Amino acid sequence: MAMTAAGGSTNTEVLIRFGAKVNVLIAEGQVWRLFTAMFLHIGVMHLAFNSYALFIEGIEVERLYGRQLFLVIYILAGLWGSLFSFALGRGISAGASGAIFGLFGALIAYFVRHREVFGTLGRQRLLSLLGVVGLNLFLGFSTPGIDNLAHLGGLVSGAALGWGLAPDYAADWNAPTGPRVVDRRSPLARSGVIALAVLLLLAATQAALTQQRQSPATLVYQGQQALQAGDLPTAESFLRQAVARDPTSVDGQFYLGVVLSQQERPAEAIEAYTAALRLRSDLPEARWNLALAYVALERYTDAIAEFETFIALNPASPDADRARTFIARLQAALQ
Repeated sequence: MAMTAAGGSTNTEVLIRFGAKVNVLIAEGQVWRLFTAMFLHIGVMHLAFNSYALFIEGIEVERLYGRQLFLVIYILAGLWGSLFSFALGRGISAGASGAIFGLFGALIAYFVRHREVFGTLGRQRLLSLLGVVGLNLFLGFSTPGIDNLAHLGGLVSGAALGWGLAPDYAADWNAPTGPRVVDRRSPLARSGVIALAVLLLLAATQAALTQQRQSPATLVYQGQQALQAGDLPTAESFLRQAVARDPTSVDGQFYLGVVLSQQERPAEAIEAYTAALRLRSDLPEARWNLALAYVALERYTDAIAEFETFIALNPASPDADRARTFIARLQAALQ
């Protein structure tokens, strides 16, 4: 409700404000987003689907593992899902899907571990779980906008936790009340599994942070921050590193052009804007800035061509009239 009141849970700015997973912000130190993203959802249908899955699978995991271990599996699998997405993905994401896939993983581990104990019914339940997970992963890979990396991270970590925390059933024939089934796995053993999972999570998070801090997206973000602060040499350094690592970074090429323009280096700026436009030709800001760089070099014919392209991209824009004025002046200068 708070997100709806703030502008809607499908609004990117609202998602970022409320704690969605944003790689460049996590790399800059907002590691808490790996946790908060688990409790946000993008739209009512996303929330409804995850709530239903949590209700159905959560009850079974709680019944088989107990309430405390259910919570441990849910939280740790969710964090591992966020971490997979952070380390290997790019886009903004949110949702409990990683944690829910972790519950599926725990159930799969349980029925694999006890497939002989539960016989035919257990094997049927295992096949059902594998079918549901397989279908959802297929949909995730074939449908844009689904964070399947979080699903995989949650699934793998949930299965590992489920295997390590699952009861180890045995028959106690000497119990005072008669034969009964007991769990031979001690609380100490389970504590060791949880501690190992946490330590691995911390180590993997540190490794992912180190990797992402040198990623092109983070370098572009740092370049933008330096540009806003007026530190043009630092901004140029970050942006050159970004385009060296990823020459296909449109933002990297564009903002490098902006920085070079502000340093009154139009020839170099033209190279950067041209590189950005080769990657994406419908960038009106790049067309406008490229035209101004041509003007600075007195390449008026090229400038006119870029202003005309800008107008074609934004015919109703107020800046289109400014572009027409520039064209008229440049044409007069050419006569």
